[in-house]
Amino acid sequence: MSIAIITGASSGIGEQFVRELAERRLASEFWLVARRAERMEALAEELGINAKIIPADLTSGEGIEKIREALESERPEVGFLINAAGFGNFGRFDELPESDMERMIDLNVKALVTITNLTVPFMTRGSRVIQLGSGSCFTPLYGFNVYAASKAFVLHYSKALYYELGERGIYVTCFCPGWVDTEFIGKALSRADVTRPKRMWPLLSCRRVVRGCVRASLKGRKMYVTNWFTRLQHLLFKLLPDGILSRAWIMMQRKGGSKNEESKS
Repeated sequence: MSIAIITGASSGIGEQFVRELAERRLASEFWLVARRAERMEALAEELGINAKIIPADLTSGEGIEKIREALESERPEVGFLINAAGFGNFGRFDELPESDMERMIDLNVKALVTITNLTVPFMTRGSRVIQLGSGSCFTPLYGFNVYAASKAFVLHYSKALYYELGERGIYVTCFCPGWVDTEFIGKALSRADVTRPKRMWPLLSCRRVVRGCVRASLKGRKMYVTNWFTRLQHLLFKLLPDGILSRAWIMMQRKGGSKNEESKS
């Protein structure tokens, strides 16, 4: 059986993908990639899986090189690549530091593309790629502009890759969840100094949406949009001008309290 490479594996959606693939026994070995090695080590011990722990900040060249070196050294057969690492901050262009905007692009776009390119040569017919998109990828979002734009890139990149890699029998699925119950949500709602939603609803079970995404991937689906609410958004974004939808989104924003929040991987 082949290996699974999962980025963002120390928490949230990435961690849940590790649990789901381990429960289904879809990999003989896991390469877990994130910044927090101790969390990944604890997860591997809890699940009793054969794991290679790769502590890496994927916004840095050094982090990417760790993956490149491991692949070239071991030349594994990769059955799953799951790019679940991501970073997001609420805030308008004038509320966020430039470094945060750059980091969103570096992690959500550049690292995802580079890791995909590095890994595909080690994949064979029947292998799967899952890219973490977002329910925010379908339209421009006031107060969430860089993050939503980065996820729009992921969606279009993944759709094109679906056809390109389909010629090799490799399946690509773009995972587009709505608000998922992870540590990012609690932190985001606890701060109030930037433009952000008044609330994040409906809040989805991480386990449930990841399980649905794995099923969609195994069926060879190009995109997985989670629940009825996010599917309705997707439909409306197709049918209505983005100006109407942007005004509706703006009505859901507010200003408030302290510092921006980020998701940790």
